[in-house]
Amino acid sequence: MPVELPDVGRLLAIDERAVQSLAERLRAAGLGPAFAAKLARVGERLDDALRAPMRTWHARRVTGAAGALGRLFLLHDPVAVAEAQEALGDLAPLVEAGLLEEGTAGVTSPVHLALVSDAFCFGDVPGLGGDAVMPVCGGTLELVRAALPAAPVGSALDLGCGAGPVAILLARAAARVVASDVSPRALAFARFNLALNGVTNVELREGDLYETVRSERFDRIAAHPPFVARPAGAPASTFVHGGVRGDELPLRVLAGAPEHLTATGRAIVLGDWPLVDGDPLDARVRAAVGADPTDVLVLQSPPKNLDEYCTLLAAVEHRTLGEPFARAAVAHRDHLDRLGLRGLALACVVVARASGAPGWTALVPVRHATDAPLAGDAVERILAAHALANAPASTLAEARLRFPAGSRRVEQPMPGGAPPSLVVQPAPGSPQGPAVFDARVAALLARIAEAACVGDAGDGALDAARDALRKGALAVT
Repeated sequence: MPVELPDVGRLLAIDERAVQSLAERLRAAGLGPAFAAKLARVGERLDDALRAPMRTWHARRVTGAAGALGRLFLLHDPVAVAEAQEALGDLAPLVEAGLLEEGTAGVTSPVHLALVSDAFCFGDVPGLGGDAVMPVCGGTLELVRAALPAAPVGSALDLGCGAGPVAILLARAAARVVASDVSPRALAFARFNLALNGVTNVELREGDLYETVRSERFDRIAAHPPFVARPAGAPASTFVHGGVRGDELPLRVLAGAPEHLTATGRAIVLGDWPLVDGDPLDARVRAAVGADPTDVLVLQSPPKNLDEYCTLLAAVEHRTLGEPFARAAVAHRDHLDRLGLRGLALACVVVARASGAPGWTALVPVRHATDAPLAGDAVERILAAHALANAPASTLAEARLRFPAGSRRVEQPMPGGAPPSLVVQPAPGSPQGPAVFDARVAALLARIAEAACVGDAGDGALDAARDALRKGALAVT
């Protein structure tokens, strides 16, 4: 039975001074990333449903406003009226807006606060299902890291903005941001969150995918579309399901990206992608993008365990576990099995306008985001390396390449007295893994790294350089 969602229309009527006061009090209380990280460490090896009681136990022992506000907005633990008033001042405007409710147990909040970097973002309480709008989802921070440009840009598009966390952070690097969503509920939360964070250069638009930006181009497009496969008979969720297999909606996002990019623009699309034998992910993505002269880079993390994935997904949908949880987990696993999936992998797909027709496509294995977050500067380095690897021989021959800063070169003994191979270990935090080369190529790489340009390193240097650039063992200087 669908859960009745709180009325977010009241959020739009809240007085501007009340919004500013709320933001000031949240910051003054120290309710920021450090507080959230400390809370997250409680029971971090347990599922959310299991660690919630211990989080609440610890939060009740935090003195001052941070403890009260954390309990109210992050843990939904009732707070005494006097304690809430001390932390927030006059409660009436927040009650009128639907941010707070007063009951016999004390003051509670029917909405949820998430901290994205140092930004505040309200949305629905996780686990409500249906058309609930979560303030952030699992990959929000990964998308922000990968999509945030290192230098200011003129324009950005947050496609499917939800409650607006990505748009809020993009607004710091782009002069103008358009944030669109098909859900009026999502846009209501986004409008409130923009005001709460004092963001004034974001324009909200309601519509499906690119229909609200038909003739516009952007320097940056960021999208984290719904990507979960929907089993037959499962209740539909606008913010969860990407289609029967899960990648139908993400592929539509990619198909529309090229015509909305400036000459130097980038589209960053993040999601879990189904892995299917005979249908490689890089070929699937290229087919969606089409023949338009674009470069396509697929940064794919290691595959996820399907049993664990389906179990965790069901636990999010049914936080009290029990028989509904068990049925949902099995139904989802049956569905993926019928589809013939051999796995699912988090992948960041980057689409850029090609410098020359017809453009290239590359799939690059990267480490888990928890081990090596994929930042925007790393995306640009990998993109530049593959662009050069796919460039004409004359261009590559003139390039100056070096081993990446912070990398290590280790000789690996070979059996039978053969010359040792070379392992190029990336710098700590690099998303790419080690690259191994035989002795002949290792000697070529050493010459390339010492030469003024690749062409000066002798016969075979061009092929060796292309291979090393693709593996992250050489970098453009």
